[in-house]
Amino acid sequence: MTPARDKPAPPMPTLLVVDDDDALRMELAELFERVGYHVLSAADGIEAVEIAREQAPTVVLMDVGMPQLDGIAAAEIMTLLRHTEQVVLMSGNPELVTDAAARQGLTSIVLTKPLTFETCRRVIDSLALPRGKTG
Repeated sequence: MTPARDKPAPPMPTLLVVDDDDALRMELAELFERVGYHVLSAADGIEAVEIAREQAPTVVLMDVGMPQLDGIAAAEIMTLLRHTEQVVLMSGNPELVTDAAARQGLTSIVLTKPLTFETCRRVIDSLALPRGKTG
């Protein structure tokens, strides 16, 4: 009889952080990496769609106001093509974003900028982690 082996811990979820503000994008990526997430990042909606197509992140945290392809359009593409199921949008004007997202058939959570890491992490954890695994 062989001894029972401990099951390895499941890998942490993959988070795609999308923002054209380099400093904010890098700060969020670093903070989520510190708490164990596998983090990918993109500077615009086009890059985000490509990364999501290749990597299928668990959750996408995305700014709305970006050049080339805004966050709402990118989120719509990602969800229609099933590159991700969970999109959290960030905006300084959440009411307008919520209305625009609803018109596109998106049920995204919208976080108000400026945001705190604690609030952001609580939302991301609630979507990405199995119940009872948030820290």
